[in-house]
Amino acid sequence: MAIEPNYLKRRDLDSLRAVEAAFTSGPLAEALETAPDIERRTDLTHEEFDAEYRAKGRPVVLEGYAANWPSVRDWTFDNLAERCGDVPVVVDSYSSAAAKKTTFAEFVTLLKESAGTGAAPIYLQEWYYKTTAPELAEDMPELDIAQYDFRRSLYGDAASTNHQLWLGQQGGITRLHQDSYSVDVLHAQIVGEKLWYVMGPDAELLPGPDGELDVRALLDSPATRLTRFVLKPGDVLYLPAWWFHRIVLLSDSIGLGRKALDEANLRLHVRQRIGELLALALNPEELKVTHSELFDVVMARGRALAHQMDIDLSRLRQ
Repeated sequence: MAIEPNYLKRRDLDSLRAVEAAFTSGPLAEALETAPDIERRTDLTHEEFDAEYRAKGRPVVLEGYAANWPSVRDWTFDNLAERCGDVPVVVDSYSSAAAKKTTFAEFVTLLKESAGTGAAPIYLQEWYYKTTAPELAEDMPELDIAQYDFRRSLYGDAASTNHQLWLGQQGGITRLHQDSYSVDVLHAQIVGEKLWYVMGPDAELLPGPDGELDVRALLDSPATRLTRFVLKPGDVLYLPAWWFHRIVLLSDSIGLGRKALDEANLRLHVRQRIGELLALALNPEELKVTHSELFDVVMARGRALAHQMDIDLSRLRQ
């Protein structure tokens, strides 16, 4: 199996730790302090968004675009626990060692009890709430700028809205990554604030002649296009497919991850989806090695898609 030379694209645990270390000390950490802000717009029309950003593959923050959502106005961790406290969730699913099955109410209790203790921040990642708490959907209206999402034609209406909620404690981190399946990211911030670090899709972090990661070459390359910015409640981020991003929770936070597939990326999306499903079916042990921290997450994504498409997984050979 060929080894991916770009450390930013690797998913083995050692490589993830090496990239994370570069963000916390050394030249990259220093560069982040003075990295430019992302472009921001207010009162952007659907037509302007399509012409100026989506068509050109340019990231942008739409300030206050979701400010009138009921979720942005009214949600707290406590009132969500009252509404869907018995719903099962998996906390810290991005860590094979820390992942824990619990209920939403217990997750909120854990979050409160661990605050200020110095323990690792608690994070509920990729909660496919429409499969377990669909009543929450009415508080997050569909984004008009996301209606180009080709997944509706590919998988059907239900599967095209398998959005995810991300709920976490101050200090929580989502490590640098590109989103899977060649989809655009549209992230709506609902509660709290998140600090985002973003790099262009062609950014490369390679070993230098001495075998150490050449962070200076990463920073000197025009392809890196490093930016940093804060998302506040009501803001919506548009990040085109394949852009790298790393996220730090500045406070206890709730955000909606809403993906969209541009038809221009359809062929690659299908190849990636089929490749992942075949790997799960035919060679899951290899996938556990290459995606050691994310294997259970990949499985959960497949189950969520099957649920939305009314595919009976119990009929498949175990």
